[in-house]
Amino acid sequence: MSSTRLAILSPSAVGPMPLPAIVGSIVQGHLEQREVWGCWLQDWELPVSVSELSPVLDELGRQCLAQGRELFWTARDQNEVRLRLVLQGEGAATPLRRALTALKLQGFTPARVLEAQGRVLALEIFGPDLSLPLGNHRLAEAMEGLATDAALAPFWSPDHFRLLVSDMDSTLLSIECIDELGEHLGLKRQIAAITERSMAGELDFRSSLLERTRLLAGTPASAIDAVIRDRLQLNPGARELIAAAKRHGVQTAVVSGGFTQFTRHLQESLDLDYQFANTLEIRDGKLTGVVLGDIVDAEAKANILELLAITAGTDAKRCVAIGDGANDLPMLRKAGVGIAYHAKATVRAQADFQIRHGGLDAAIAYLGW
Repeated sequence: MSSTRLAILSPSAVGPMPLPAIVGSIVQGHLEQREVWGCWLQDWELPVSVSELSPVLDELGRQCLAQGRELFWTARDQNEVRLRLVLQGEGAATPLRRALTALKLQGFTPARVLEAQGRVLALEIFGPDLSLPLGNHRLAEAMEGLATDAALAPFWSPDHFRLLVSDMDSTLLSIECIDELGEHLGLKRQIAAITERSMAGELDFRSSLLERTRLLAGTPASAIDAVIRDRLQLNPGARELIAAAKRHGVQTAVVSGGFTQFTRHLQESLDLDYQFANTLEIRDGKLTGVVLGDIVDAEAKANILELLAITAGTDAKRCVAIGDGANDLPMLRKAGVGIAYHAKATVRAQADFQIRHGGLDAAIAYLGW
């Protein structure tokens, strides 16, 4: 039997909408009526087809428009998908309305409120089987100018993911370690400019790393300890994300184009399972400006993720990768879920999810942890 999903979003000041008698008489169970983020969200499933409801929907549409409400409806069919809409931010009506309106244009209708706690709102939503990265990019465009992160995400099983791999600089950490080392030689501005161009994909990472490292020649090795002691700071939500991963039995790793002196400290601080990075040569208590061994570049990051997935007894599709720079892109693409964290535009454009405003703990809600 054909049926129709129906939802109405109303400003809190207006209140929930009383349904016309003709609709009330055919409602098959009232699913939800709840006030969240400055709005009332109501949803129903009606055991009649969209074509049969057409005159009623037209009238409801006129009433909603006149009263400042938003009407959503879709035909329920076997090809529809059930997803989560996750919003994280200021908890206001504007982001919620804008997100749902953008998804309405893609054929989605909201349903139950799954979570409404603090800065997080999660809704059940139904619609067409579309590319999630594409849907999320359209959603991000709709949220432009608002301090709210938004994403469409599947209902993954609790044990779906087996590995979380994160970049270090400007991802788990709020700093670029090599830039901070450069400050000891008065070269921070020069090194940071090279770093910025490399992360934006304007410079080859390997060449830029070697160029920046050469500039560090002669820096006392004690500068590393000073950076760790005085400058090293986790990004908001880093501890919470790693803790959530561990609660779900997910192995964790930091894979960085930076240096092992910092990743080892981070591994110990966050109790990570693995750390991979480049090794700075130290001789006579000073940095030589030389990187020892194979360089951990973009390709190496992706290869390490794949190797760690095999070690965890799974494949890359059940892994999560998080990063901010162009050298993270192969890793983000290799993983089942790639998350761009406060990233450059070229990275955001190729990631499955974006975190542009919140902390790393935003990923917890995206992943359903």
